[in-house]
Amino acid sequence: MARSHILRGFSDLESALWLHKYHSGLTIKEMVNVALENGYTITDTARYEIAQLLHEWGLADKENRTLTTKGEAFDSLWEIKRNVAIDVLHGLQYGLWTRKTPNENIASWAYKMICDYLWETQTLPESKELASYVSDLRAEYEDMILIEDGKAFRGLSILNAYDWLLPLDPPVLHGVSVGSQAKSFKSATFERRQFCSTELFVMGLAYIVREDDNQFGDLVKIDDDRKRAICSFCLIEETSFDMMLNDALRKASYISLQKEWDIYVVINREPQIADFSG
Repeated sequence: MARSHILRGFSDLESALWLHKYHSGLTIKEMVNVALENGYTITDTARYEIAQLLHEWGLADKENRTLTTKGEAFDSLWEIKRNVAIDVLHGLQYGLWTRKTPNENIASWAYKMICDYLWETQTLPESKELASYVSDLRAEYEDMILIEDGKAFRGLSILNAYDWLLPLDPPVLHGVSVGSQAKSFKSATFERRQFCSTELFVMGLAYIVREDDNQFGDLVKIDDDRKRAICSFCLIEETSFDMMLNDALRKASYISLQKEWDIYVVINREPQIADFSG
């Protein structure tokens, strides 16, 4: 059965990209040792969960511990457009789960549920409270998804999700206390962003095309529900939608707009991370 626990790893991402690029084929223990020997600080020396995440996101080959073509494109983006790359990580984690294969990538489903809750309520609850909410949702989804028997959704997963949201820029989390050993979210707040990267917004448009059973190249009506879904994906204010759509139309030649009484968008092909480095 699929894992619903959200893994941590942002602090170890740079070392993981470097290892997969220059030191392929290592075990987890060897990866940690080589990274430490070369001056990297590793947060998760026991499990090095970022290696698993890179595989799940399609950025690394698990067997050879090398970057995939997609991973090489992300590594380039990480080097030249760090804020965009962090937005893309959020988009990958949010959009990995799909209704079409609901028993796969359940941790992505949990991450999406957390983000949707924060966006909808515009609050940042304590981890135990939000973990209870996600556990209740899992029960509602039990006919659709299969999750590890007997494993409660933990507050640690919530904190790990918050840890992935923290580096977003513009930020959504404010007032986080960052110490030398740990972060505290007890006094933190959540606020929707006024904008995100155009690249993440394009990923949000593509997500809606996929999840609403459309094909790339179809004429897709952007109604109020789809606007809200895209804004939740991007963690932006609803009032920012038109501005972000105009930016996407300027920067992505494979997206076009038809406007009559309603707004229709055509995305002629699936966006690729390699598109975002230019």
